[in-house]
Amino acid sequence: MKNRALLLAVAVLVLSMLGSGVSAAEKITVAVGGWALEDTIRALEELGFTEKTGIEVEVQVRPGAAPDFLSQMTSAIMAGTTPYDVIALEDECFISMSRAGWLVPLDELFDDEFWTDFPQDMLDMIEVWHRHDGQLYRMPHNFEAQYFWYRKDILDELGLEVPQTWEELIEVGKQLTDDGVWAISDGMAKGAYLMVNLGYWTLQAGGNAFDLGPEFETALQFLHDLMYEHAIFPVAALNRDFDALNQDYMNDRVIMMRQWPYFWDVGRSDPEWFEEDKMAIALPLEGPGGRATYAAAWGWSIPKTSTKIDAAKTFIEFMTSIENAPKLAQMSVWWLSPRKSILEVVGDEGIAKYMAWYSAEGVIKPRPFHPRFLEAGTVLEDIASAYLTNQITLEETLNRARQRFDDL
Repeated sequence: MKNRALLLAVAVLVLSMLGSGVSAAEKITVAVGGWALEDTIRALEELGFTEKTGIEVEVQVRPGAAPDFLSQMTSAIMAGTTPYDVIALEDECFISMSRAGWLVPLDELFDDEFWTDFPQDMLDMIEVWHRHDGQLYRMPHNFEAQYFWYRKDILDELGLEVPQTWEELIEVGKQLTDDGVWAISDGMAKGAYLMVNLGYWTLQAGGNAFDLGPEFETALQFLHDLMYEHAIFPVAALNRDFDALNQDYMNDRVIMMRQWPYFWDVGRSDPEWFEEDKMAIALPLEGPGGRATYAAAWGWSIPKTSTKIDAAKTFIEFMTSIENAPKLAQMSVWWLSPRKSILEVVGDEGIAKYMAWYSAEGVIKPRPFHPRFLEAGTVLEDIASAYLTNQITLEETLNRARQRFDDL
């Protein structure tokens, strides 16, 4: 009897709501990486998203590894469904999903005035990495440039200046490398780490690693020389990830490194180690192609099988608006980019100061692109790893890479 009475009460309540024109708020599911869960929940609460739009949001953690996430979405979309209405997508997954036709165009959400808030380097990135066939399928909410970090405390102690060019890196590096201490290193294990590194050096050589042109050959030869001829870059880096790189840097085993902006928080999380001059940032080195680094980004996309596309669009428009973007950037570096509205608010704070500096200097270039990014990256890693461990020659490296690219 109690259950029947409860059901009757609920039914009466629902009918009364319908009769009065009141309806329950629409609810969407937003997927983010595990590291962004708390930041996203906090942002929605502090910005009053539900109160302002009438849309409720359930924030979930999506599979972090690109292959696992793509497998999940393949099964869902082939069945005509989706576990998420809005997804935070990295570059790798976006390339696959946009080319498969799984995403909803977003151009209608943003007018000409909105795009004036973006610097040219960010617009260049959007053109390459967020559009497909002229349509916008992902709206970036951050901009993660790779920075050139160095131990200013150690260079100052030795009376050395931070190198500015490839040639100066060799000259200074020989004075820094000692027993168990390396002038420069990186995380270069297979699984996208090495691919990132190859793209970085080839960009400074003036090209795209995926083109397998003379710039890639120059970069690969230079990296090999750093390891063997000049002996200032550890071969062991080929087996190390970014966590290991960070530990080497913070334990005086590495003096310079290329690293993503998240290291800003990593270094500061250890108060016993941290000092400002231990985490200095310089402009990227100048190679044969000039000074260059590149940025990666995460952004919001909507799967076409969502049944709540309008509400999902409202979410993206709200979270990336000129009004809200600066507020989000103040909450977390996860929302940081060199948009004009953001830099007006946080331009001199934390890592934002260096992002603005890099952007103003024009050294941030679009990330090296390939339409089959994951597969092509695996080829680069396999072939380059064999060369950098002296299993094959540089000529064999290039020939094998070109053959395997043809097979793609």
